Amino acid sequence: MTDRTVISKELSPDDAEQIIDAIRSGCVDAFVVEEHEGHSVYTLQNADLPYSALVQKMRQGAAMLDPRGEVIYCNPSLAALLGLSADEVVGMPLRNFVYAEDQALFEKLLAALDEGEVRLCRADTSVVPSRITLSALSRDKSVTGALIVDLSTEKENAELASRIQSVQDEERRGIARELHDSVGQLLAAITMNLTRFRSEAGNRVPDHMPLIDDSAVMLDQVTKEIRTISHLLHPPLLDVAGLASAVRWYVDGFSERSNIKVDVDIPADCGRLTSDAEIAVFRVVQECLTNVYRHSGSNQCRVAIRKESEHLQIDIKDNGHGIAQVNDGSGHVSSGLGLRGMKERLRQLGGNLEIASGHQGTTVTAVVPFRTDSGKDHQRRAV
Repeated sequence: MTDRTVISKELSPDDAEQIIDAIRSGCVDAFVVEEHEGHSVYTLQNADLPYSALVQKMRQGAAMLDPRGEVIYCNPSLAALLGLSADEVVGMPLRNFVYAEDQALFEKLLAALDEGEVRLCRADTSVVPSRITLSALSRDKSVTGALIVDLSTEKENAELASRIQSVQDEERRGIARELHDSVGQLLAAITMNLTRFRSEAGNRVPDHMPLIDDSAVMLDQVTKEIRTISHLLHPPLLDVAGLASAVRWYVDGFSERSNIKVDVDIPADCGRLTSDAEIAVFRVVQECLTNVYRHSGSNQCRVAIRKESEHLQIDIKDNGHGIAQVNDGSGHVSSGLGLRGMKERLRQLGGNLEIASGHQGTTVTAVVPFRTDSGKDHQRRAV
């Protein structure tokens, strides 16, 4: 039969080693931590209490740490995440499994009992992105609980969404060029032919003039629609005049098409970002305003760009009913594919995207490092 072990604050190193050996061998199913206000009992993997079985079966990794940060218990999910057995993990400092570049961050999280993202090293030397949540399990904080979530799938999905958006941008640029260079030129030629026919044959076929005039009007409408579609796919102003002008142009057109009032607050000179950053921010504005129109039920919104010393901040706010929040199983709110892809895309550029949503509306905030793009690069993009 297994025993219950009492852990005192005056525990000697030899006693600690014996307790760890007992935990490894399965001789202990629970331990008691002596505290000023009494005793706290912590069950291990063989305990019969319901919450012990729950922790054992959790898909997330779970561990208990002593005051030195050494693992005194880990569930099977954490052991599997690290590519080791539970016996091999117990007794090891959890920091030993943290990627070297993230160990300083881990120490801060451990000291503050906070939450953050760190990379863990598996036994096969592969690296696993993870979210770790640290919290005190005793009043004097002598025992710390760690909940670890594998972010590999989430990161892969975000990177895939970002790559999809990059491919889409290239396709949009190509289609926009074809619409302008091929379809636009053909429509211009038809317009010239129709104008010549109307001037030369109008007197001979007066009965057909109303039909010719209607055709000319429809042709002009088609030409404008093609131009609008081409510019929406890839706005030439983005290459020529920069982000501020392109956003103003898009917002004006969006407001006219949707009947949604958009207040715009953009400084006259935002400077130039890198080409990738400018198209990413433009897509953020485009996606957010599209979501406002499709989902928010809002009749007005606001787009603001603020230039800071080291970055640009873009805020898109509406007064709609908010984004439907779907929990992803890890306690965090999951966003749609479009917003997830944008968030990853901005992260790759050194920026970030935050979403605050409630009954009073949604605010999307994008931050992008401010780096002056070379004129040579913009000339290359405009070709």
